[in-house]
Amino acid sequence: MNKDKDTRPLALVIEDEEGLLEILELNFRSAGYRVLTASDGVTAWQEFDRVRPDLLVLDLNLPKMSGFRLLELVRSESDVPVLVLTAYDFAEAEEVARHRPDAFVKKPFDVKELVGLADRLVGRKPSG
Repeated sequence: MNKDKDTRPLALVIEDEEGLLEILELNFRSAGYRVLTASDGVTAWQEFDRVRPDLLVLDLNLPKMSGFRLLELVRSESDVPVLVLTAYDFAEAEEVARHRPDAFVKKPFDVKELVGLADRLVGRKPSG
């Protein structure tokens, strides 16, 4: 057995608001996740392609490539759980739903509830 193998789920957190990205990263790490972050859609796609995470936490309003397009690309290759975060109104929910996110959370949100939802998506017992 390889002792170096880290079995904690890997979350790729994609958010362009630096302060919120830091809060999400800290909360997911403290809940027992390994975390990679990206602040734009192009970097997120490159990271996704490189590491194939266990969970995507995805903002829709991203620079360089929209979260809508990123979700479309991810879904063309993977059924990884995707938790969509957005300040958009639910009028956009139909567009998002076409790309099969597993959860859709409107900003502002409670971070502990968000992590609990992520735990359910990756099949973990709640960390709290």
